Amino acid sequence: MRQEKSFALITGASSGIGKGIAWYCGSRKMNLLLISLPNEGLSEVAREIREKHDVIIDYFETDLSQLESPESVYKWVIEKKYAVNILVNNAGVAGTAVFENSDPAYSDIRIMVNIRALTLLTRYFIPELKKQEKSYILNVGSLSAFFSIPYKTVYSASKAYVVNFSRALRYELKGSPISVSVVCPNGVRTNAGTHARIEAHGAKARLTAIPVEVLAKNAIEKMLTGKFLYIPLGVNRFLILLQKFIPTALQQRMLTREFMKEVKVS
Repeated sequence: MRQEKSFALITGASSGIGKGIAWYCGSRKMNLLLISLPNEGLSEVAREIREKHDVIIDYFETDLSQLESPESVYKWVIEKKYAVNILVNNAGVAGTAVFENSDPAYSDIRIMVNIRALTLLTRYFIPELKKQEKSYILNVGSLSAFFSIPYKTVYSASKAYVVNFSRALRYELKGSPISVSVVCPNGVRTNAGTHARIEAHGAKARLTAIPVEVLAKNAIEKMLTGKFLYIPLGVNRFLILLQKFIPTALQQRMLTREFMKEVKVS
């Protein structure tokens, strides 16, 4: 059923998971507000989805690592008088590095986008989401949220924040029209960087990876049913269970050895 008056707002929508979610939401006749970095081809993504699915689409380009950007997204929506009933906080920055050798800017951008932007966008839009009969927040986390991963120190910690923030907020908003969900995939082949990192882990990583189109469809479907946590693929859910039975010291040695492989290809 086409939604004429409400919009799904999706960050990081020019590529990868965000683009996949935008396409799937468009296929469901949801109107879209797409956010991404400037000069990333967002206008073309919007045009293609609009032409294919005949939905209303607008877009806004901004760098969410900048202090003023989350508020600028909110002000743009308010000025345009768009009603938002779905907020997808997908924008995020991954990567692998030896922490002590990394540029401070490397950590800063991950904190600003993965944590700060997600948090502030959620805060700004809650009052708007509450105006809807039913509304949703979908935060994109990662399987790494459940592990303390050497060489992905800031990234895995930022995704742990996403999961814990989402869980706490879900209970704060209980009884409101807003349902909060989080999706935590393992490997997703979205660009050359993620492809290289997945391949660095060999066959076992290929077993845990999921195509972006499948992830997008399943994440939105789970969100719409009100499910809180969606971890794609049984093998990834098994890894979470297995973690509980492995001593922490052994677990950290295994993670250190495994993720050094990513450092070598990054």
